[in-house]
Amino acid sequence: SEALNEGDVKKITENLLTKVARVCNPRGILRQDYIRNEIEAKYGEYGYGDLRSDVSEKTSGALKQLLMALLSDKLDFDAQVLEKAMKGFGTDEDCLITILCTLEEEEIVPLQTAYADRYERSLQQAVESETSGKFKRVLLLAGCDTVDEAYAQVCHSAISGMGTDCKALIRLMVTCTPDVMNRTREAYARLYGTDLVDAMSGEWAVGGDFKRMLCALAKKHPDNVAAEPDYAADVQTLREAVEGLGTDEAAIIDVLSCKTSEQIQKLKEAYKVEHGEMLKERVKAETTGLFESANFRATLMGLLTPREEQIAFYLKEAFEGWFNNDDWGLISMLVHRTEAEMSQISKQYTIVHGASLIADLRKNCAGDYEKALVALVAPRARTIARGIRAAMSGWITSTNKGALIALLTHRDAEMKTLREQFEKETEKSLVKVLKDECSGEFEDALVALASYTAPTGIQSRLASGEETAPDDKPPEPEPEGPEIVYVMPPPPGGYPGSFGQPGRPKRSKAEKKERRARRAARRARRERGSDASSSSSSSSDSSSSSSDEE
Repeated sequence: SEALNEGDVKKITENLLTKVARVCNPRGILRQDYIRNEIEAKYGEYGYGDLRSDVSEKTSGALKQLLMALLSDKLDFDAQVLEKAMKGFGTDEDCLITILCTLEEEEIVPLQTAYADRYERSLQQAVESETSGKFKRVLLLAGCDTVDEAYAQVCHSAISGMGTDCKALIRLMVTCTPDVMNRTREAYARLYGTDLVDAMSGEWAVGGDFKRMLCALAKKHPDNVAAEPDYAADVQTLREAVEGLGTDEAAIIDVLSCKTSEQIQKLKEAYKVEHGEMLKERVKAETTGLFESANFRATLMGLLTPREEQIAFYLKEAFEGWFNNDDWGLISMLVHRTEAEMSQISKQYTIVHGASLIADLRKNCAGDYEKALVALVAPRARTIARGIRAAMSGWITSTNKGALIALLTHRDAEMKTLREQFEKETEKSLVKVLKDECSGEFEDALVALASYTAPTGIQSRLASGEETAPDDKPPEPEPEGPEIVYVMPPPPGGYPGSFGQPGRPKRSKAEKKERRARRAARRARRERGSDASSSSSSSSDSSSSSSDEE
């Protein structure tokens, strides 16, 4: 409060960013949470007013923007940055990629709501008006649609128009979890007014066993998936389905369509133990022939392959189109993956194809479309690090301060990883680059943000008693001491009789008696002198008075 009233920018930054970390970290609390939950709340409770209003009124420029970002909801500030990136002359594509392609699944709807509340139009409408082509498709599916809505649109694109994209349907039906598939079916009905099962059944290219397989997978509900399947019974059913004359495709569909990918892998292992052969190879042999459906066989092979490995196959297949890439295939297999899931997919891609997924994306794609797809695959902190670098090397202004603030605030939990990824990307320290590219109080604030390291393991150590949290009570002010009186320094040798200095020698009785006698003689002489002076003055007065009478 004092720093805001005095307009002391340095003190504001120091109190809100540097000193707060020294208070909250020993308690195992993130700085951003402490600022929002403790400082902002106590500021009002103690009668200082509203902290946001005071910051807005008493600060200015980039520092005001940074402090308001700290005190604002992350997604609300992201909505403001996205609006600035799309407003006016030109579009900041790097900013759009960094924010929209790194959103967590649970952040998508709140961001749409925050944007619509501020600007009275949907974020989807804004992105559609400012971008185009495949790049627009990536941004919409990754950052403007939830996973169920995105997959519903992919299914609708595969079904609508001339012909049916059976590969697109197979990719989604094979790789969707039961929960996502159920939500996708609901989203399809909400968006297009018809059931996904009915829409697929009405396609001429979808028929026979392939149709039954797709419809069974689309109807897969989480509640219908057994937590502990009877693998012995399923193995016996599959054995009977592939033995003898012909193949019982319906039995195979019934067994495989109601299981998760993990359960199918356990079923394969149980079949191998029981019969000494690979289930995948046996099913492939039984469904290969002149009169067998290639799409049905492709669906079965996808289900019998580990999920991440199969996604790696689909990605490679999307690169090998007749004339160009299968962009729907690339986008649908990359959007809405968790960071751990994408790491496994990239690893499997390298194992199966002996190449880097990111390298193949850079080789087969270009421009902003390539950047967006790479952002979906790369670690989230690496993408943010690239966004920070782009924000400090804009072509319109030397530094895009709004984007820089959005990418550095509310990142306390991952700031250490972000610094490491930035150094890998640029071979420079993030703190040093900020000092080189920015200046003044804004530089100090950004450096304080980027230098923060989140407390790790403190909560568990506090719970176990290994550490003790500091007292939550604020420290008592130090009592004021007595007024200091400055005196002249003592002489070089010190005062006589002081500590460490020789004192005056003691006098004997005779010396004391002689000293008293001398004092008495001096006193008598002074008294005689005063009597003589008074008598002379009286005689002079009498003579002057007689002369006056004459």
